[in-house]
Amino acid sequence: MKLLLTGVLLGSASWSSAAPKALLVGIDGAQYERIQALNTPNFDRLYINRAYTGGIAGESSQQSTYSGPGWSTIVTGNWVHKHQVTSNSSGLANPAYPSIFKRLKQANSNLKVASIVNWAPINTQFFTNDVALINKVQSGLSDTNVVTEAISFMNSGGDFTFVHLDGPDHAGHSYGFGSSYDASIMTADQQLGQLLNAVEQLKQTTGDDWLVLVTTDHGREATGFNHGNQTFGEKTIFIASNKVLNQEFSQHVTNLANTSFNNIYGYAAQTSITPTLLRHMGVEPQLSWQLDGLPLIGNLGVRKVMAGTNTDIAWYSDSTGTVDIYRNGTYVDSALATSPGWNDPATVQGVPDYSLVLNNTPVSYRGALSNVDITAILNWSTSRAYFFRSDNRYVRYNKTTDQSDSGYPADITNSNWPGLGNYKNLITASFNAENGKSYFFLSDGNYIQYDNATDKADAGYPKPTNNTNWSGLGNYAQDIRATLRWTGNKVYFFFANGTYSRYDLVNNSVDSGYPKPVNNSNWPGLGNYATEITEAVKWSNTRAYFFLSNQRYVRYSITNDSTDAGYPAAVNNTTWPGLLNP
Repeated sequence: MKLLLTGVLLGSASWSSAAPKALLVGIDGAQYERIQALNTPNFDRLYINRAYTGGIAGESSQQSTYSGPGWSTIVTGNWVHKHQVTSNSSGLANPAYPSIFKRLKQANSNLKVASIVNWAPINTQFFTNDVALINKVQSGLSDTNVVTEAISFMNSGGDFTFVHLDGPDHAGHSYGFGSSYDASIMTADQQLGQLLNAVEQLKQTTGDDWLVLVTTDHGREATGFNHGNQTFGEKTIFIASNKVLNQEFSQHVTNLANTSFNNIYGYAAQTSITPTLLRHMGVEPQLSWQLDGLPLIGNLGVRKVMAGTNTDIAWYSDSTGTVDIYRNGTYVDSALATSPGWNDPATVQGVPDYSLVLNNTPVSYRGALSNVDITAILNWSTSRAYFFRSDNRYVRYNKTTDQSDSGYPADITNSNWPGLGNYKNLITASFNAENGKSYFFLSDGNYIQYDNATDKADAGYPKPTNNTNWSGLGNYAQDIRATLRWTGNKVYFFFANGTYSRYDLVNNSVDSGYPKPVNNSNWPGLGNYATEITEAVKWSNTRAYFFLSNQRYVRYSITNDSTDAGYPAAVNNTTWPGLLNP
């Protein structure tokens, strides 16, 4: 019988004074429900409960339920808005939020740390620099060899060992749910048993205090073949432990501000794994680290932090204590732990990173990127576009993989955009003329001609946007809010007052009869947003995008000459991965 934890376990445990040791076992793509249904005697040796991955849908933490984001969250204690591994093809994780490998070595360089994995990108792609600091790194091994090498490392005095097994995920992608998948779960259970036996033997031999955590990176959709989306099955993971954990692990909270996906956010989050391991190893999570997860051992902080219905931040706590609230590292307020949440009285430009401290235990929450919109877009090629933002930063976007490139956003400077750096706070629109030149329009009524081949602004710019340089646009020079390079030789200019003009690049003048109102006759589906357009881009020969204030966008069909159904939609890490990263 499975050890289902529907009741409340002890909030603290009796931890020995022996040396702390830890083993983290990751079993890729293992569905919690199948573990519960099958004969898995080694899982039965552990305390196990449902948990969730994928962040909170619709918030800045939302991430795809793929392996790259999942394992990055597991080993950092943060969601994608911090580690910035958006997919399996991402590059290095954000070094500002290190993995547990680096944090342990920074805390105590004498600790023996290992990462032994089947799926190589964890070591070779996302955390290459972090694992360079540790004692043993092995990648691309078979599951059998992963277990053998892990036991060898633990027996040699290893302090922290991370292992990754891939059998269930491989079986799921190949066969879906069924006998082959179930067999892979039972094989993983046997391999888990070998690891648990090795830990038990070490405990008897050395008396060391071992914490074993077992988890998975993602769940699966209904057939078992795939994953990556925001569904209950794909967001469902598990956390298992050889020790009794606190209420954040054992208690399913139901009265939350967000009860989506069958109230899955009432369970522990994937982000809690690293904070738990760090605390066990004697490395207390620090406020400055801005970890999104709460330790599952020891004192409880505020729990289930998310956007509130009527508050900027909501949480759950049955503590009688006081929560100290920090914004971007600075103390701003305190609130009773039993409060339903808190509103920030300040207007924040950029990213508000909140840290909430209760019982000397910090947990962090990143609010939405505030007051930052897309101000200009340069469609550089069929595979690349550049997005310029109102916080004077830009993002290089890969149109092929449909995600921001690693390392972005970056500051707009004269090093990366020669000739634009001094005007970064004035950029209000841009387009690629497709003749080797691009144009940037500035809010002060000037413009800059940019040479695509030499990758720098042409000499003699900025120049005034007047009727000599841009016939018919002179009266609107300071009102340009967006440009849209259309088919043929046409460019549309959208103005602050909700009107637009069509410009002919061959005749070098505005076509007769303009400006006209942006209404549902001229631009079907855009009429209600005429004064909210911040930029537009022709993405392909059949599709354009209009970006609106307050981080929204509209997909426009060039073929049908109308807005597609279901828009506006939010700009987030699902719709435009990485575009609004801090």
